[in-house]
Amino acid sequence: REQSRYRSADMPFATTRIAVAIATATLLLLLHIATLSLAFQPVSPLRPPAPRSVSPLLQRITTVGMSAAAPKAVETKDAPAPVGPYNQAVLVGNTLYVSGQVALDPKSGEMVGSGDVEAETRQVLKNLDAVLKEAGATADNVVRTTVFLADLADFAKVNALYAEYFDGPVSPARACVQVAALPKGARVEIDCIAAL
Repeated sequence: REQSRYRSADMPFATTRIAVAIATATLLLLLHIATLSLAFQPVSPLRPPAPRSVSPLLQRITTVGMSAAAPKAVETKDAPAPVGPYNQAVLVGNTLYVSGQVALDPKSGEMVGSGDVEAETRQVLKNLDAVLKEAGATADNVVRTTVFLADLADFAKVNALYAEYFDGPVSPARACVQVAALPKGARVEIDCIAAL
């Protein structure tokens, strides 16, 4: 009698397990049939399959982001020569990536400003401008900058000169961070990305 009570109490659980197994098997079978029917649709040799419509945004991302344009180095004597294995800028398609510039004088190779952050910032912007011009761009083409400061207390002084240089109708997107140190003991470094 105890055995029959145990079995009758276990019946709903067993029935539920069987129903779930049947439902899962049915779903898998339907998915398999649907996959096969999509894979083996007949294609007329006289008429190619209709093209899928692609959104304009996806077309632009595919065209711009996956372009086969080879990177091209941009170099000018009006900006400091690289002090390492990098270029002053790299042009890929219509996007220009300008390396970070510090206040090096392009002719002497020496730092400008003697620690005066405003003098350094003017030279940094002059160097950026020279690289942009070599690529056929101006400050108005710049869409993104990163400003690196040795001391964030210099932000207001740097920002005032930055605002004078980037005075176009649309200011570039920007990040500004304090860093532990910059090359050559610089107090400010700026890099940018421009759309040509």
